Amino acid sequence: MKKSKLVILRNAAILVLSLIMLVAGIGCLYADNLLNKINYVSPDDSSKVKTGSLFADDSAAGTGNEKAGTVGGLYHDDAITNILLLGVDDYQKNDSGRSDSMMLVSVDTRHQKLKVTSFLRDTYLAIPGIGSNKLTNAYSLGGGKVKGAKKIVSTIEANFGTDIDRFVIIDFNAFVKIIDRLGGVTITLTTKTDSRGRTEADLINLYSGDKNKVHNGVNNLSGKQARYYARIRAIGDDYGRTERQRKIFSSLVGKLKSSSITDIYGILADTLSLVTTNMTKGEVTSMASNSLTYLNYPVTQSRIPADGEYTPSDNVIIAGKKSDVLIPDLAKCKKTLADFIFENDIPSEVYDDTSASAAG
Repeated sequence: MKKSKLVILRNAAILVLSLIMLVAGIGCLYADNLLNKINYVSPDDSSKVKTGSLFADDSAAGTGNEKAGTVGGLYHDDAITNILLLGVDDYQKNDSGRSDSMMLVSVDTRHQKLKVTSFLRDTYLAIPGIGSNKLTNAYSLGGGKVKGAKKIVSTIEANFGTDIDRFVIIDFNAFVKIIDRLGGVTITLTTKTDSRGRTEADLINLYSGDKNKVHNGVNNLSGKQARYYARIRAIGDDYGRTERQRKIFSSLVGKLKSSSITDIYGILADTLSLVTTNMTKGEVTSMASNSLTYLNYPVTQSRIPADGEYTPSDNVIIAGKKSDVLIPDLAKCKKTLADFIFENDIPSEVYDDTSASAAG
């Protein structure tokens, strides 16, 4: 069930980040008070220069006059800001939790796009200072919370070669609260069944934890019901599950567009305390100055590792036990990520040099 939270957390991360951008752009006293609810931590930029255009004062960023290249050996473009969103769930008391969702949102002012890259949690990688393990485990092995987030950032940068400007940690509880604050999400439940003849409605009624019942056809799902709906894998395998998750996100976006400022403030009041970031408050406000433009950029999506760029294995020993992992082809993954985020703007000689270094 832990794996099934991946896209739910990813959607919550997108939604909360969008709301942060929106409310900061309103520019009133109440917005300032709400932004104070966010848990801010130091960016700690002493080791590398971070100059993503969302945080820069240079209004010329993204005009095409700059050259993409490398910073500290990592692919970088001043016109692109890379923000790593981590959806985190604490499974039990005193557990540092797991980063079930790891998604890089690239705000590309050069090509005027929002680019979303999901990293698969079972990818087997070298975690700096720790050793090889699943990417999702870098969070807890790194110490959880802020230390864990920094460890995931360093792991992705070390293995895939792309600079990450900032991170945002979203607590899993935000997802249910957002949906309930919006009055639920409208979803059409199909009559497709699992191997035991149970429909989506049957499964929601059995396992969502909501005492109210749903039926085949159009329903208004509560936060708990929507969360379980997005977890269903017994009907349609992973394809069906991801399709359900896209339906939920589309419904949420539609509701947000028609929500009043009062509703949006209510959502933020309930959820911003569940957000931790190493963006400063000033950077959040700066990012929001053009938020409506950014949020209207077309969204493109990718995944690391992509199909054909990993080998599944069930023979890797983690914590003394065999574990199912994905062993990536790092050279292919690195190129796929760079091509997706930077398109054709990384000079070939820079790409060739860093690829050779990685291979060596």
